[in-house]
Amino acid sequence: MGTAVVTLILLGLSLAMDAFTVSVVDGLTLRNLTRKRVVIIALFFGLFQGLFPLVGHLIGSTFMGYIEDYDHWIALGLLTLIGGKMIYDGIKEAIEKKKGETLEEKDFSYRLVFFQAVATAIDAFAVGITLQSSITPISVYIGVAVIIVITFLLCLCGGFLGSKIANLIHGHMEIATIFGGVVLVLIGVKIVFSHLSYIPF
Repeated sequence: MGTAVVTLILLGLSLAMDAFTVSVVDGLTLRNLTRKRVVIIALFFGLFQGLFPLVGHLIGSTFMGYIEDYDHWIALGLLTLIGGKMIYDGIKEAIEKKKGETLEEKDFSYRLVFFQAVATAIDAFAVGITLQSSITPISVYIGVAVIIVITFLLCLCGGFLGSKIANLIHGHMEIATIFGGVVLVLIGVKIVFSHLSYIPF
């Protein structure tokens, strides 16, 4: 039982790392980010990080081969689109700032957070196949709940951490936006490389 608990906690932490990083980026780059919105972001990431392994567990290995062939490419596509848009906006904002003009602030949106949550969790489908055997005798549903809680707490900390950093660099948000976009694209590349076994994580 003790080994299963440790395995579950380590699994939850490893699955939550990408979501944690993106939550820091959100806290860093989204303006007018209230505490309520940070909680909502953490909830989105937590729920999707638990949902995808659960779905993988329920459908088993029958369809997993098809999903595994494409899930990492979907994650890369989504994160590249979001990150690329952030890089573009950051560069545009820097140009406008140099001209003495200001751009409309980028604010929180459910659509953005939804796509981020899907992109960072979709590669966790495959975890569902071996989830029960990895954490026996713990129920898979308890395992999913633990993954959700761990991801939620980490992303909550990530969102607030990003907000604190944003306050420190206030007035240079275009740099943070570009940096955040680059980070999202790199996370997508990392997900693909990990699936193709080019890097050991």
